[in-house]
Parts: sequence; structure tokens; C-alpha cells
Amino acid sequence: MSNLFELLLNFEPTGLHDAAKAWRDLSNGAHSADTRHRNQVNGPLRQSHWDGDDAKLAFATLDRTEQILEIVRVESATVALTLDTVADRIYQAQTNLKNAVHRAEEWGLTVSSDGTVSLPALSKGEQNDPEARSDPERKALATLRGDAQNWINQALAAAKEANDQGERALGRLDANILTQPRVFGSTAETATDVKDVAKDLGLADPVPDNKDPQKSADWWKSLTPEQQSSYIALYPDKIGPLDGLPATVRDEANRLVLDQQLDALKAGNPPGSGMTYDEYNVLQAKLVKFKEQLDQHDTAAEDKQLFLLGFDPKAYDGDGKTIIAMGNPDTADHTAVFVPGTGTTIDSTGGNLTRVNDMQDAAKRAAKGTNEKVSVVYWLGYDAPEMPVVQAPNLSVGWTGRSDDGAEALRQFTKGTRAAQGGHHSHLSVFGHSYGTTLVGAAAAGGNGLGADDIVAIASPGMTVQRADQLHIDPSHFWTGRATDDPIELAAGLTLGDDPMIDRFGGNNFLVDTSGHSGYWDGGESLANQGRLIVDVPPTTIPKLHDSPPPPP
Repeated sequence: MSNLFELLLNFEPTGLHDAAKAWRDLSNGAHSADTRHRNQVNGPLRQSHWDGDDAKLAFATLDRTEQILEIVRVESATVALTLDTVADRIYQAQTNLKNAVHRAEEWGLTVSSDGTVSLPALSKGEQNDPEARSDPERKALATLRGDAQNWINQALAAAKEANDQGERALGRLDANILTQPRVFGSTAETATDVKDVAKDLGLADPVPDNKDPQKSADWWKSLTPEQQSSYIALYPDKIGPLDGLPATVRDEANRLVLDQQLDALKAGNPPGSGMTYDEYNVLQAKLVKFKEQLDQHDTAAEDKQLFLLGFDPKAYDGDGKTIIAMGNPDTADHTAVFVPGTGTTIDSTGGNLTRVNDMQDAAKRAAKGTNEKVSVVYWLGYDAPEMPVVQAPNLSVGWTGRSDDGAEALRQFTKGTRAAQGGHHSHLSVFGHSYGTTLVGAAAAGGNGLGADDIVAIASPGMTVQRADQLHIDPSHFWTGRATDDPIELAAGLTLGDDPMIDRFGGNNFLVDTSGHSGYWDGGESLANQGRLIVDVPPTTIPKLHDSPPPPP
């Protein structure tokens, strides 16, 4: 005990904190290098469409470089967290120890160099005096001596436990990753190591639940830059989905999770119980394609940069979930959220990003050179009905179950968008296409609505309500359009709410001059009107459709 007692009394936490800072600087440096490599090396080469055997080998090496940088980032952040945690806990134990020693000395007790607490020595005369040995004050002092000894012992035990926790935690990390890199699996293993380190240290999960975007936004702002950097590296799977956090933060965390999941798949690690190897291979191919679609925009101009705000490839029985913004919604003057309809899965990402791009370009044209920033968000955060729609069990397109299930998630997202913007208030419009309008309607009608400035329904079969004023929005800011030959007209007003094109629904109808159910982004006034609505410019309108009043109840 003597060695530990003296070590704890003389402990200086500055050394550990300085070491933690150096590891954190290494983590931040690895992240910066990874970002530069992706944007200035790997991205431009991929944009050049370099192909062939040499290209495949080169890209594998470039991807491996980025993987190693990610591992260095995460493991360094974990080392920093461990050192800071151990330093703080030992410092607290030292404070408790010093307080116990000070109290013992105030009571007239003696604390030896090995931490043993003793009563004041009796004189020779007192040693032979039974009354002196049984003096009540001395008995009371003996009780205090026991208390002081217990406090000292507890402080020493706490310091030893902190030291042992740190030793176990650091022992889990891979010190040889740069000199003996594994081919596949190291990124995923690092993610597992981080979770084990948190358990070793007995750390409570610091990330709030995803129930209140404003609370999440306030929590993030309350963190120091060092804490923010550490939490992204250590808890990316929890930070990425958190509504209310900055788009740059969510993108960083979600891309890290994407790389970790891909690495686990490439290493042959089973991604989940009950998955066959055919399903396993399908998932890997799906994620590879998804990442390639994101990588294609790595060198894009600022307004075309993609922000991965959420994704889950295994959600909804493999249909997947993904939320991607083109342009930063936190700093945009105009933010549009686009909700797709029936048959949309994570495999549809490429086509929907093309639509998002076309909507953004149309908005810029409508803004007429004002240099206003526009962000368009592709929001597949719900389980869209499957195709074909006429075969069981894929009959969900005719009912509101899927829209009801996804409504709260969309409300959370738009509320989170506002929270992340802080004092900056972007003009927010929410677009839906086909069954996506049903989801938008359910979300707008429930709770406190979407908080949108405008709601736009394209080719809507119904929005779960009978009137625009039931969407928590002024009907003058509700807009709907449908092609004259769109077969969705046959379903409008049947089972998903009234047809929003008719006069009694309220709101406005905008001009559509394209054909079919999927031609709304082919150009013409159909696309131009969407762009105008995004930037709060009046679109070309047409009269509402007349309809006979509903039958009496």
C-alpha cells in the first residue's frame, strides 16, 4: 500500500491530459488527411472515369489508405478519451485521499507514509494507566481513526480501479495498425473495440435519445470542440441519425458507419443473425453501389456537395432507408425536402439524386441570379409501398398504414432541420410524389405539423385529409399538380383522403405540362414550377378542379 499511497499523493494529472491532447491532435489530423485524400486524390481520379486492371488496383490501395486514416482517427480518439478519463478519476481519488489525510490530521491522528492511520501515542505513564487507555475521548478518536482509514482505503482502491480500467481499455486497441495492417475487417473491429473500451471504463452513453431535436441541438452546442470530435469518432452510429445536429456532423458520422459496415462485409463477418449468404452478398453489393453514388459527388462544387443525414441498408426488410441533402440545409436560404413514393428503395438512390439535382437547378433558375443558396433533401425515411402494387401482399399503397408509420419521423426531421439552422431561418418547403404525398399529408396533419412554409403534392392519390387547412398550414401555401394523363388520377380520392386537386380541398393547383406519372422532372413548366416553389416565387397556376360535394354522412 505504501507505494500506491505515495504515488497517489504525488499524482500530477497534467501529464496524462497532455498525452491525451497529443492523441486527439493525431485523431483530428488523420481525419483532415482522410478528407483531403477523398476530395483531392481519390475523388478526382474516380471522376475521371479511370478504368482497367491498373485502376482497380490503384483504387483498392487508395481506399485502403483512407481506411487506415479512419482507423487511426478512431483509435487515437479512443486513446485520448481513455487517458482523460483515467486522469480525471485518479485526480478525484487523489482529492478524496488528501481530504481524508487532512481530516485525520485535524483530529490529531497520525498518517504514516504507507497510509496507515494511528491514534496519538500514549506516554509511558498512560500506557500503564487503565483509565487513560479507556478514556471516552480516546475511544471516540478510535472510531474517527476507523473512518479516516476507510476513506483512505477507498481512495486508494478507486485509483487502482481507474488504473486497471485504463490498462484494460488501452490493451484492446491495435498499436500495430500502421505497421501490420489487416486487409479487411480492421475498421469494423475498431468500432467494436471502441464499444468494449467504453464498457471497460464504465462510461455511460453520452448521446441523447432521438426524441427531441431541439434538446439534441442544445446538447451538441454545449460540448467542447474536443468532445464533439471524440463523440463523432466514438459514437458515429448514434450521432449520425440524431435530428437537430449540424448536417456536416451527421454526414461525417454516417460516412464513418458506412465504411465500417462495408469493411465488415468485405471481411466476411456475418452482418446479422438469420441472414443467408445470398442476402449477405446482396447487402454488400447494395452498399458498394450506394457508396459509389456518394463518392461521385466528392469533388462537386459547394452547392452540389452531398450530406448523408441518415441511412440504414437493412431497414424495412432490406428496402433500406436513406436521407441525403444536396447542398447544406443548415446554411441554405431555401431548403426543400423531397419524399418519394411507391417502389422506392435504397437502390433507387441514383435516380432520386438526379431528381434532386434537377429540382435544385430549377430553383436556381427561378431565383434569377440572386446567389441564394438552395438545398434539396432526398428523404427516404419511411417504408415506401412495394411494387407491383396490384399483387398481394403489396397492397399497402392503397392504405394509410405506411404513411402513418412514417409520419413522426418526417416531423422529427423537419423539426431537426429548423433546430440545426439555429437563428438562421431557411424557407422550408416539403415536396411529396405519389404515395410520398400521403406520407407528407399524414405528417403535416399530425402533432404540430411540419413547420414548413410551403407544402407541395405532386401526383397525389390523397393526403389522408379532406382539406388543406387540416395540414397545419395556411391553404394559400399548399400547392398540388398532376399530369393530365397520369394514371394516379384513377386512385385519387378513393382510400387515402380527398383528391387535393379538387376545389373543396383548398390550396392551389400549379401547371403541369409533362406526361405520365414520372415525367414531372423532365423539364417544362412542371419542373420550373417546382423550382419557383422552392425559392418562394409564385408558380404558374391553373384553376382547381370542380367536384360535386361529398354525400351526407
